[in-house]
Amino acid sequence: MSKTKQNKILGLRNFILLSFAILITTVAFPAYALPLVPCGTEFVPCTPCHLFTLADRIIDFVLKGLALPILVIALLAGGIVWVTASGNPAQIEKGRKILTSSLVGIFIAFGAWLIVDTIIVTLGAKNAEFKVGQNATIGWAWNSIDECPAPIVTPPTTGDGGGIKVTPLAGTFQTEAEARAYFKNLGFTDSDLKQLCPPGQTQDCLNLVGLPKYVADRLWTLQTACGNENCQFRISSGTEGGHQTHGVGQPVVDIVPKNLQQSTLNKLKLLANDNNIGYGVARCEAQGGASVNNCAVPPANHIHVSFPPK
Repeated sequence: MSKTKQNKILGLRNFILLSFAILITTVAFPAYALPLVPCGTEFVPCTPCHLFTLADRIIDFVLKGLALPILVIALLAGGIVWVTASGNPAQIEKGRKILTSSLVGIFIAFGAWLIVDTIIVTLGAKNAEFKVGQNATIGWAWNSIDECPAPIVTPPTTGDGGGIKVTPLAGTFQTEAEARAYFKNLGFTDSDLKQLCPPGQTQDCLNLVGLPKYVADRLWTLQTACGNENCQFRISSGTEGGHQTHGVGQPVVDIVPKNLQQSTLNKLKLLANDNNIGYGVARCEAQGGASVNNCAVPPANHIHVSFPPK
């Protein structure tokens, strides 16, 4: 076997291995892993805001979830055609065209986005700014869609704290004592649960009466998973009044990592959203309930979680 042919075979092998590694990385660790439709469930009703979120996710999916894997496959195909041409000018030209078209296509796709971004940022930067990282401030984040706020719902009145007595729904904790005993039996400690709300108070305290019992089990599964991820948490809000979407019968709680950092908030949100762990719908929030898309601390100080029934 001639040295030239050996070099071609080695080059083809290395090219295939490199392209395969890039392809596996792109598929195994997608840049975009969120569902395209961001709403439509019992606990995340659709609002006009979700139309913008849907458009943003479609663009991300096309550019990152489709364009990059297709580019790798096209480069791999073009390289194989070129390397195996065996001196055939037609095959060499065919392989070159595949490679050139692939690179031109990806440059057009991302170049179009860059042009639009440059124009909008240039026109909008005069009156709008956004923070990048912890300190820098540049331009306008037109392409960063924050999580849509939950619809404003008047929470039902609660009992065992807040001064109003109600009859909890079936399948929920009937008394505060029953709820706290159940949580402690699972493994939660007193320090994991905020103090009971005194009559008339709905802030900086915790009521669990009326909370669906399965929520406690989901929270303990999440707490157990967090034991290996350094994101164990305290339960800071439950069925007490004064919170949007919280209330008797609602499978909604707020939780706070004991080590409050952006990384632990993101890790906790990821585990809460995992269908094999928390099976919930979680988002980072600031004081007052405003969503914080990237879980930056501050303003984010807790995770808001809804636990739909399985």
